[in-house]
Amino acid sequence: MEVKSKFRKLFWVRTGIGFLVFIIILNICLSSISQYSQLSKNPIFIVSFLFLLFCLIAALTLLETFKLIITDQGIIKIFIISGRKKEIPFSSIINLKNQKVRMQTRAGHLTDGYTLSILTLNNNSDLKISPDIFSNYNEIMTAIKSKLE
Repeated sequence: MEVKSKFRKLFWVRTGIGFLVFIIILNICLSSISQYSQLSKNPIFIVSFLFLLFCLIAALTLLETFKLIITDQGIIKIFIISGRKKEIPFSSIINLKNQKVRMQTRAGHLTDGYTLSILTLNNNSDLKISPDIFSNYNEIMTAIKSKLE
């Protein structure tokens, strides 16, 4: 039996909106360069450059985005951008734990949140599987748990 992960539509919408915002801010940043002789005195450039920097840092997390294939022997982790594959045999999984993720303010929790699964591997690394990214999260976790028992 083989279970392939499926991304949530909202994941792709967020990624697309982020890319669109990045392109718009980049355009504003580049068009504001010609307005001033010194970039350090250009407030539009400074604000848009800082926002671009933030967008680039956020885009680095896209490099770590992966899809999963659960097989009878283990888990195949395929990175979306590079296409690099990493095989994780079930025997290398030491622990499976759940972590509650909630948005919080000083007044308290904003949402009930969701449960994130963390697989601890024998090389001291973690594999986090989130229902915020995968639409078939329950199917993935059921397949993994059945192989660990």
